[in-house]
Amino acid sequence: MDALRRRNPFKYSPEPSESHDTHILDEQEQSELIDKIKSLNATSNSQNRIALQITLALSFLLHIIYIFSDYNSPLGVVFPPVGRPESPLHLSPVLTLLAIILHANAALLTHPRNLVLAKRRITPLHYSVAFGLSAISPTISVLSGKTWQTTAWW
Repeated sequence: MDALRRRNPFKYSPEPSESHDTHILDEQEQSELIDKIKSLNATSNSQNRIALQITLALSFLLHIIYIFSDYNSPLGVVFPPVGRPESPLHLSPVLTLLAIILHANAALLTHPRNLVLAKRRITPLHYSVAFGLSAISPTISVLSGKTWQTTAWW
């Protein structure tokens, strides 16, 4: 039993230590600190939302370009596959439209505003539904034996 480490309980020292700051905030200082943290959080959330919306818009634009192209993976240009050129997925137009719809759904999630169209409130899909739909394209790509460039694109 002596080989086990024994627990050393915390011992309160009534005398303030030189290495620790013992300044206790009063209610006004606490509320000022909380307000400062809230404003920093709101600023950070705003910046993150803008970065996410820019990323989403660029990805949406790539999918729009892809739908009017020859359906070859854009990653194939940056990272060319070894060997012969690969044929696109058989359902590329349908899967691209699905990706565009999922981008619109993500835009609804990142821009929290009540969107009304034809007197109907438009709500985004539930996360599990959107995740399931977004997994269709890469699953088809993997099962079709496509290269990693094509699978990563989807």
